[in-house]
Amino acid sequence: MDEIVVQPWLLRLSLWVMLATAVALTATIVLARLTRARRQRAMTRRVGPLRQDVLALVSGEDDGDSEQRLSALRGPSVELVAPALIGYLSKIRGTPAQRIVDVLVAHGIVRRARAGLASWSGTRRARSAWVLGVMRIRDAVAEVLPRLQDRDRGVAVTAARSLGMLGDAEAADELLRSVAPARRGRGDLPVWVVVEALVGLDAGAAGAVGRALDADDPSTRTAAAMTAGRAQHLSLRPLLRERLEHEREPVVLAALAEALGALGDPADVGPLAGLVADDHPRSVRLAAARALGELGDDRARTALGGLLADTDPRVGELAADVLVGLGPAGVAEVERRALEPASAAAADLGLAMHSLRRTAGRR
Repeated sequence: MDEIVVQPWLLRLSLWVMLATAVALTATIVLARLTRARRQRAMTRRVGPLRQDVLALVSGEDDGDSEQRLSALRGPSVELVAPALIGYLSKIRGTPAQRIVDVLVAHGIVRRARAGLASWSGTRRARSAWVLGVMRIRDAVAEVLPRLQDRDRGVAVTAARSLGMLGDAEAADELLRSVAPARRGRGDLPVWVVVEALVGLDAGAAGAVGRALDADDPSTRTAAAMTAGRAQHLSLRPLLRERLEHEREPVVLAALAEALGALGDPADVGPLAGLVADDHPRSVRLAAARALGELGDDRARTALGGLLADTDPRVGELAADVLVGLGPAGVAEVERRALEPASAAAADLGLAMHSLRRTAGRR
C-alpha cells in the first residue's frame, strides 16, 4: 500500500488554524462572561432602589406610595420589575396580589400578553398564556382556549394551567377535549395537567365533567372521573356509579374507584369491594382498596381485612397499610387477622409500619 505523504506546510497551517480557533473561543467565552457581569451590575443598580417598593407591595405593607412609584416607572425599569412581580403572583393572594395586578395593568402587560398569544414564538405564546392566567384576567378565557390545540405542546400545557387559574367553567369542555388526540398531532395533553386545571374551575364545570364520563376516548373518561373526585362534584355520584357498571378499561375503572372513595358515601362499599376481587387487574384492585380506606366504615374494614390473605402480596400489603391508617378500629382488624396463617405476613408488615410511624411521631 502506498504511503500517504503530508506536506509540512499543511501540518503547520492546520496547527495555526487550531490555535486561532482556540484563541477565538476563549476570547468569546471571556467576553460573554464580562458582558453578563456588566449587565448584572447594571441591573442591580437599577433594581436596588426599587427593591423596597416591590417588597412593600408584595408583603401587603404598602401605604399606597410604593404602588404609585412602581406604576410610574418607565423604560427599562419596567422590564426589570415586571417579571419579578409576575413571579410573586403565583405565591400570594388577596389585596397584595390585586395591587400587583394593578401595577402590571398600568404598564400594559395585559395588552402585551393578549397580543403575545398570536406570536410566532412558542416561548412568547406560552409566557403570554401564563401571564393572563396568573393575573386572573377572566375575560381572556376565549383567547387562551385556542392555545389548547397549539402546535407547540409546551404552549398547550401552559394554556391548560392558565385556564385552571382563570377558573371559568366555560373552559371545561375544551379542556376535556384536549386530552384526546386531535388533528396534526395536537391534543393528547397529560391527564394530570387537565385534571389540575379542571379542579380549579367553578362548580359549573360539573355538567361538562359528567358528560365526559361517557366519552369515547378512555383518557377523557379518566380525566372526568379523577376530576369528579378531586373537585368534590357530589352531584356526579350517580353517574360515576352507572359508569362503573359498564366500564371495561382498567385505567378508567381505577379512576372511578378513587373518585367514589373521595366522595365518601358508605353506600359505595359494595361496588368497591367487588373491584378488589382477583379477577380485576392489580391497578384496579389497588385503587379500590385505597377507596375503601377513604370510606372507612365497618364493612370497608372487613373487606380490607379479607385482602390481607390475598395471593398478590402487593394487594395484601396495601390493605394492611390502609387499615392501620384508619386508627384503632383498623389496627384492631389487622391484629385480629394476624392470628390467621394466610393473613399473618401482610398483617405483621402493617403492624410493623404502624409501630415505626408512631415511634417517629413521638420524636
